[in-house]
Amino acid sequence: MDDRRGLTVPAARIEVRRLDPAPDLAVLAAASTADLVWLDSALPDGAPATARPRARWSVLAWTDGPFASRFHHQDRRAHRTVAAPAAAWFGPTGSDDRPAFAALADLLARTPHLPGAVAGCGFALGWVGFLGYELGRESGGPDRTADGHADADLRFVDRAVVVDHAGGAWALALVADAEPAASARNRAWLESVPTSTASADPGEVPPGLPDGVATARVSRAAYQDAVDACRAEIREGNAFQVCLTTAFAVGREARAGSGADAHLLEYLRMRAADPVPFGAWLRLGPLRVASRSPERFLRIDAAGTVLAEPIKGTRPRLVDPAADAAVRDELATSAKDRAENVMIVDLLRNDLLRTALPGSVHVERLCDVETYASVHQMVSTIGAVLPEGASRADVVRAAFPPGSMTGAPKISATAIADRLEGAPRGVYSGAIGYFSASGAVDLSVVIRTLVTVLDDAGSVRSRTLGAGGAVTWSSVAADEADEVETKTRSVLGSVGAVVSW
Repeated sequence: MDDRRGLTVPAARIEVRRLDPAPDLAVLAAASTADLVWLDSALPDGAPATARPRARWSVLAWTDGPFASRFHHQDRRAHRTVAAPAAAWFGPTGSDDRPAFAALADLLARTPHLPGAVAGCGFALGWVGFLGYELGRESGGPDRTADGHADADLRFVDRAVVVDHAGGAWALALVADAEPAASARNRAWLESVPTSTASADPGEVPPGLPDGVATARVSRAAYQDAVDACRAEIREGNAFQVCLTTAFAVGREARAGSGADAHLLEYLRMRAADPVPFGAWLRLGPLRVASRSPERFLRIDAAGTVLAEPIKGTRPRLVDPAADAAVRDELATSAKDRAENVMIVDLLRNDLLRTALPGSVHVERLCDVETYASVHQMVSTIGAVLPEGASRADVVRAAFPPGSMTGAPKISATAIADRLEGAPRGVYSGAIGYFSASGAVDLSVVIRTLVTVLDDAGSVRSRTLGAGGAVTWSSVAADEADEVETKTRSVLGSVGAVVSW
């Protein structure tokens, strides 16, 4: 037993079973009806060596274990739904009006510390899910809430499978001596995980969306007018860069497949077309989130080393190899894109300085171009070191929302974007990933993400894809609109949708 904040809590540990051969996580996800979070890493053939460490690990975590609990922040209230065996850690089920990051910091402090269970893998069970863009209000951003769903939804998971794409897979389960019945259930689950799913079929992947059309929230002309309005704000000295976004509404009915959640099957189609390091599929209450993000927001290892990897600068891939190489070279030498990227690097350095050890913040690489299946991207890397015992929630809050989705300076840029966009972004522009019980954190930036909201009857209320780009003084409105189209088509084209703009 240990004592934390005056509470006597039961000791916990992770039991591990190696899975050989490794199961197909798509098949395991399709076989479950429980809420789950799948952090799905991959790379296209020929991806740069610098991208490989980001795509090494995939995690599939279920939310139906005996210790599984929930934290969500909605309508400006923090809600906790705590399983009885976990109440000694997290307290009783309840809600209060605390800010989300303050409530999260408390839950992370109460979470039993579980050392890394698999060598090299930061995930050792813990909290998984998303933080929505509107939580930026807690660090000076626009005062909005998400439309029709939570601003944040994180689940404490006590069961997961992790896959090392360099070789190996393991099932993890939480046990606590003070909770023998719950521990027995998790041990039984641990033994039930299949070691091979090669012959299983997750279901027929649907060929596309039923109406085949994605319609923009605003016209192309209106978006271009908003770009010019951003440039006017920049001319007046109110910002250096503004990340201006819009959203595309997609068909309201997912086409049914055989034997699995149709929204999952659509995600499988997306991932087949576009392997990325930070793909994710979430089934959390009324939400289905299908993300094909290539961008890491923050990684914090258990020892407190921080890494941020912002992306600014995008070009579409071309079929002709010579033309594709020319496009890549043009991005690498683009003064405009380099300026956008450097501005966000400076912003993130400032964000990390708020919580890092003095002198530890540094730039590891600047404006490197990486190539993925559908796009070329300009990527930079910023590192830092945290003081011992630093709250992971406080570190994330200080850098939230991700700088690549705000512009700079962050507070004024987000205010300008909010006025021009006129609507909340929700999950889009936020973060997806985990706060591990080991103290490690890994969060992606929510871009290239299809978000589906269901109503109480399980029917689709909305299906949207957000897209945008960084506006600077040198921006050309038509070019910015073209970049939005490129990003939108890179996702929706994979599921057969035609972008109408």
